[in-house]
Amino acid sequence: MPLTKDVLTPQEVAEYLQLAPETIYRYIRQGKLVASKLGRQYRIPKENVEFFLLATSTAGEARLRTFSGAEIRDWLKEDQIDRETRSIGERLLSALQKS
Repeated sequence: MPLTKDVLTPQEVAEYLQLAPETIYRYIRQGKLVASKLGRQYRIPKENVEFFLLATSTAGEARLRTFSGAEIRDWLKEDQIDRETRSIGERLLSALQKS
């Protein structure tokens, strides 16, 4: 399934990644895959799926080549984003540094 839509459901992400939908929901709960919760449903921007694939890449040092930790921290600071979004960004940064 090519990613032609900008925003996907967890089911669509599961089909694209060839995983069970439960796995996608678990990744969302764990903060590994960033999603927006609209009511009782999640929506995942296509860019977040691509970032997730990059972050979980087995290519070693290539994982952090797109943005450095300092660049992500500067982005979070400069954009003056709300606490929830900042928390998501910081969790992603932390997860990337641990892997």
